[in-house]
Amino acid sequence: MDTVVRASVRLRSSPLHDLVLGHLRTLWRNLGTPTADPGAAALAHATTELVRALLVSATRDPDDGEVRSVLHDCLVTRIMAYARRHLTDPDLTPDRLAHEHAVSRRQLYAVLGRAGISLEQWVISERLEAARRLLVSPRHAGLPVSAVAARCGFTSPGHIARRFRAAYGVTPREWRRLRIQDTVRIRTSVGR
Repeated sequence: MDTVVRASVRLRSSPLHDLVLGHLRTLWRNLGTPTADPGAAALAHATTELVRALLVSATRDPDDGEVRSVLHDCLVTRIMAYARRHLTDPDLTPDRLAHEHAVSRRQLYAVLGRAGISLEQWVISERLEAARRLLVSPRHAGLPVSAVAARCGFTSPGHIARRFRAAYGVTPREWRRLRIQDTVRIRTSVGR
């Protein structure tokens, strides 16, 4: 309890403050989604570890052994939270992630590898999922595939098209057309 009280007045001084705040805001905006997800328990654990790291970081000297230990323990969580926040940035590279977390590129891959995460595949999968949602969103129906690609962090329409086809067996345009046809078919059958 003393740690929490001491930390409460120094949270902004922690290098983890913005990371944890961004993570909590994202959870708040998507309140219903995480609880229904099969990864909800892992997300809860990661959130708890991030808050724990923030509290320890805000109460202690960053050169303190316990602070370094806590920061190391939640390194994967911090890396993944940062990557999620910057997923749409085409400049999200392993070098940038390593630099932002004060580790070498080699250490970045080692830490993620031990957690069973292939960084490139994870980033591509997350970007593709974001693109799938945008492509079928009525709000973004008039958005060209090139704009969807840019909004999701792909470097070009050709890049998203190749990755999309490899993952889903259709191009982004075909995906959009098929989903729109499905929606019309469902509305038509419900309206009968």
